[in-house]
Amino acid sequence: MKSDGVVRTHTRETMTKLGYMGLIPFVAGLFVSLTGSTLFGLSGEALFITYSVVILSFLSGILWGSGIENFENPWSNKALVLSNVIVLAAWLSVLVGENNELVSLPILLTGYIAVWRAEKLMRTENQSAGPDGYFDMRTRLTSSVVLMHGIVLLT
Repeated sequence: MKSDGVVRTHTRETMTKLGYMGLIPFVAGLFVSLTGSTLFGLSGEALFITYSVVILSFLSGILWGSGIENFENPWSNKALVLSNVIVLAAWLSVLVGENNELVSLPILLTGYIAVWRAEKLMRTENQSAGPDGYFDMRTRLTSSVVLMHGIVLLT
């Protein structure tokens, strides 16, 4: 039977690997966009935007969970509402993104920053660092994703 320390280390490694592997579809969408190619009959922008919506919705779910887990926190009600607003905005970005990346990409970019900021506020308010290295990883991943959104937006 594994000790708790080994299990935590294994889980941390899995979290880190999955987090960084999650950048691969963003990079692929960015590459397809920059080269003017298509993949599965879709433009790079369509690939990028649809994957972005999925990941932003996932992160909003984490924010929702944090709000539920810390329901006594005065900020948790705002986190619950914000998580829903961000998902609806992400959905809207898909609806308009097919025809207008100049609208959808800034919506998504703003959503990533908002989720990151809200998660940081919740962690500060709850005096919770989470797993070792988690928020540092989230910061690096969010920064990378925001940068890629900017690049796709400018191409």
